[in-house]
Amino acid sequence: MSDDQHSSERLLSSSLTWLPMATLLYLVRFHIGPLPTTLLEIYLGAIIILFTMAHGVSGWIVGWNRLRFWRAPIIAWFIVTLIAVIVAPDHIAALGLWRAYVLEPLLIFVILGFFRDDQKVIAGLRRNIFLFPIFLALWATVQFVTGLGIPHPWDVAILAGRRATGPFPYPNALSLMVAPIGALAFAIWSTKVRINTKIRNPDLEFFTWLSALLAVLLARSNGGLIALLIVSVLFGLLSLRTRKITVLLVCLGIMVLMFVPAARHQTWRVVTFQNWSGQVRLFQWRETRQMLYDHPILGAGFGGYPTVFKSYHKATAIEIFQYPHNILLNFWSETGLLGVIVFAWIIITWMRRAQSMSYELRVTSYAVMFAILIHGLVDVPYFKNDLAIIFWMLIFLTCIHPSRLAVDDPSEHK
Repeated sequence: MSDDQHSSERLLSSSLTWLPMATLLYLVRFHIGPLPTTLLEIYLGAIIILFTMAHGVSGWIVGWNRLRFWRAPIIAWFIVTLIAVIVAPDHIAALGLWRAYVLEPLLIFVILGFFRDDQKVIAGLRRNIFLFPIFLALWATVQFVTGLGIPHPWDVAILAGRRATGPFPYPNALSLMVAPIGALAFAIWSTKVRINTKIRNPDLEFFTWLSALLAVLLARSNGGLIALLIVSVLFGLLSLRTRKITVLLVCLGIMVLMFVPAARHQTWRVVTFQNWSGQVRLFQWRETRQMLYDHPILGAGFGGYPTVFKSYHKATAIEIFQYPHNILLNFWSETGLLGVIVFAWIIITWMRRAQSMSYELRVTSYAVMFAILIHGLVDVPYFKNDLAIIFWMLIFLTCIHPSRLAVDDPSEHK
């Protein structure tokens, strides 16, 4: 291998390991001629070019072959989302969304498949995906305390309901990013405690989980908090060493709800959708169902929801959102009934692959899936540039890469 190839390989490996942090680059938007793009797409394009230069067509074939059980659902996802582009009212805009939500994440998924056995790359990727929520939580903490950088209408006083957004334009974007990674970190930490794994950095995953929990609290995201708490309680109970403290904390929480009327009242309003956020979703879901009654097979097409939904929108006090904020309705409206079926196929494949793996990988797979699906009951956990990349990255880390997930020193694998 020439010096140029060595340089390309090193740059490619480094770019992959920093990909979790690099997802923030989607916030930098601009045009190349008439075409809108983001700095994240430039970053991903550079990875794709570097990979092709270093490994050629044979590298893509190897990466694709290593995905094995994922190839059929990936092909199906590719096809049904292209159909959604054709169905969409604005084909050009839909094609741009398809590129960001489907094409680029899948190409990165194939590249990660090629590096499945590269322990140095995998260790760097694991380390950085765990450091990411810590970074976001620090950003959100400074933001919440000072009020700096919080966009309207969340830039109010703390007592008036200030919500941190981190580097993102709205609070739920912060929660959607950290919740599944926090669930992954907690599941890994709990399995380490269960089997007493000796590793060099024993607390990173625990601090990642705490950071994710802090970020969700500062964002005041009810969906993210409920998802992260359910996963944490469930998998905390699975480990003998965390079971007692988990039971104790659950009992303490129940006592707070029993003896603190304000907490009980607020919790009841949230879980029964009586607060404003819940009411907005109920109205939105009701009207979205009416829309899907008239478009049951093909939905509204990629990016077509606001346009098609407009004629069904009667609750004019509520704005028209980009998506219905429910994982079933999101996929149904964007990709049609076939898209719902294929996404279910992806989730089922994830579950089936987890069943055939070690206890640790099985637990972490379920933890991430539960966090995404629970949070997705009231939000949009996939259709966003950074979330689509993270989604396939989490599948890779829990299902494709065969070794344990605990963060260790890559030098041990030399």
